[in-house]
Amino acid sequence: MRQILIYALASAFFHACAALPALAGAWTLPEGDGQIIVSLSHSFADERFSAIGEEGRATEFEKTEVRAFVEYGLKDWLTLHAQPEWRHKSTGSAFGETVRGLGRLDFGARVRVWRNDVSVISVQGVARMPGTSNRLAPANGGDTDWELDGRLLYGKGYTILGRNAFTDTQLGYRVRFGDPADEVRLDMTAGIDVTPEILALLQSFNSMSVGKATGGFLSTREHKVSASLVYRIDEDWAVQAGVQGTLSGQNTLKERGFTLGIWRSF
Repeated sequence: MRQILIYALASAFFHACAALPALAGAWTLPEGDGQIIVSLSHSFADERFSAIGEEGRATEFEKTEVRAFVEYGLKDWLTLHAQPEWRHKSTGSAFGETVRGLGRLDFGARVRVWRNDVSVISVQGVARMPGTSNRLAPANGGDTDWELDGRLLYGKGYTILGRNAFTDTQLGYRVRFGDPADEVRLDMTAGIDVTPEILALLQSFNSMSVGKATGGFLSTREHKVSASLVYRIDEDWAVQAGVQGTLSGQNTLKERGFTLGIWRSF
């Protein structure tokens, strides 16, 4: 029974994460089970962090994204997933500073390599296909080339004051086939069941450029946090609402925003 409760909690976690910058957590879906999640996120910024991490004014930036995340347990140890995206980005009023249309299409697989009653270790690979090739549009900067994301994931379930809880840690490397530099990524999540229906999440998303950026791009460092609540309507439906923001960084925008999500299990 304990293992079932931990799996249910972890499952709710990676449902929620699908609507956020990171994909799923370390747990895999049972064979034959699937999820469809639709999420809406919006962020804006009028400040940025300089090359030495100081805050300063920036051209107003706005981004809206709609994602449809689909995953399916092909085997108990193998989960396949894909995520198409539509986005609207605006960095100004000049030509090419506002773009809308298809964003990236992510597709990949998560393989469980070890588990016990409370913990799991997985590896994950994701290919990220660009939705545009127009390099002349400034708002498309960094979105016009393929990317590959590989990760090592570790998840663990706990009991805290009689409540089910978990942590999930992901260490990854993202290869960017274009002018932007590759990235090392570290994403961490802590979650706890506030009530049998409500899961509270606190997440940290961190990235740092590796190697040299070319073509006018700069090396970057970014640290974002997110807080979310997930409400389980029943066994098949759940909804999510959360806020996120950039705490610190280098050569990156200081974004603030929100995410709304709804998903269906099958």
